Amino acid sequence: MRNKLLLISSLLLLLGHLRANAQNEHQIITDEFFRRYETDPLEAMDFAFTTNKWLNRNRIAIEQLKNNFKELRPQLGEYFGFEKLKESQITDRLRLATFMVRYDRQPLRFTFILYKPNDFWRVHNLKYDDSLVEDLENMLRE
Repeated sequence: MRNKLLLISSLLLLLGHLRANAQNEHQIITDEFFRRYETDPLEAMDFAFTTNKWLNRNRIAIEQLKNNFKELRPQLGEYFGFEKLKESQITDRLRLATFMVRYDRQPLRFTFILYKPNDFWRVHNLKYDDSLVEDLENMLRE
């Protein structure tokens, strides 16, 4: 009887651990994105899009996003890192994560929509903009 209780307790702990890890799998994508971003932001963008075969097929939009970034990047100055601003769980299979990427001149905002249609998380949408400070100012005026 004692062995059965020990076995059941062990299985419950293992299932809890596996469930907790499954909930954080989406974070692996953003962690890897920013690990790559530190040395090559364009390669990081390519990585994000390869998580979703449907997005990766739209090479024209991806190249446009990367070309716009290439034009913007020299104006930003030195890269200092990133910070997560907010993460929202819409459902168990859909999350929105917003990050501030710190540059010498100004911050950029990167927004990820992460989606898990079946077994694996993927980037459903990735965008960046330079209007974070402006949005904060507008929010404070309201």
